[in-house]
Amino acid sequence: MNDPDEPKEVTYVDLFCGLGAFHTAFNRNSTDQITYKCVLACDIDKGARDVYQENYNIQPHGDITTINIPEMPDFDILCAGFPCQPFSIAGKKEGFNNKPKGNLFYTILNIIDIKQPSTLILENVKNLLTIHNGHTFQIITNQLETRGYTVSYKVIDSRYYGSPQSRKRIYIVCHKHTIYEFKDSKKTIVPVSSILDPSVVSYLDYETKYRLEKCSGTTGMMIYKLYNKVTGKGGRQGERVYSIDTCGPTVCASSGGPGAKTGLYLIDNKIRTLTVKETLQMFGFDVDYKYSTLSNPKKMLFYLGNSIVVNVLEEIIKNV
Repeated sequence: MNDPDEPKEVTYVDLFCGLGAFHTAFNRNSTDQITYKCVLACDIDKGARDVYQENYNIQPHGDITTINIPEMPDFDILCAGFPCQPFSIAGKKEGFNNKPKGNLFYTILNIIDIKQPSTLILENVKNLLTIHNGHTFQIITNQLETRGYTVSYKVIDSRYYGSPQSRKRIYIVCHKHTIYEFKDSKKTIVPVSSILDPSVVSYLDYETKYRLEKCSGTTGMMIYKLYNKVTGKGGRQGERVYSIDTCGPTVCASSGGPGAKTGLYLIDNKIRTLTVKETLQMFGFDVDYKYSTLSNPKKMLFYLGNSIVVNVLEEIIKNV
């Protein structure tokens, strides 16, 4: 018989785990009444696996397609921020036509069929809703509903959840026994200035190569664009300068230019990118998050560009 004074244990698997946004969010939701335990994680990227182990003391499995599903531990919740490249605006938007990545959703279905978790929490880019005129998303929902799940979904902007980053993603929560209801969050916008490290003195020397052009008529995040003095080209994602007085734009793993990954910010009339520790806070990770296993610490910016915002997951898990 279970001790009534002992907290209830809820188990989950962290598929495509990356830096462990799900793991951090579950840890923060553990209480004296309920604890969450990760029984399996996986990620195909070795660097991400090493960082995950460094922070959570779990060595993730590698390629999800090689997992022996019947031998997986039983679990209550399946979590998966499954690969977004086939559905992303920045990618080719191939959906399930992308065989290696798009079809990994069917690997998730294979796990569901054998392990029968009661709850699923999935995350992807908002473009998943509209690719192929919504046909891809309809396939996903149909496949989940035929397995007995009620499917709830919502496109959420992390800026309303206490994150100093505007990051719009679709979240899909599925239950076998109830209907999940997303609750609105209208937290005060957190400015980028609140997570800046005042000791950073490394700024971009842009004047030899670029000229600044003020964005006319805008009162939002972006205030300048950089243009190459020779070619006249510029203004792309990595050549935009943002204000620190409001939230920042989406951190992107694939962006290039002088503002690659984090974007550029105007700080004391000087311009720089964000540091790794500052970018960790854009996603709701702790400032003492460890990544000493990486030979190149800046690889963290790539991993963060593919991460989920912890703040959003915290709120979703509260209601699960």
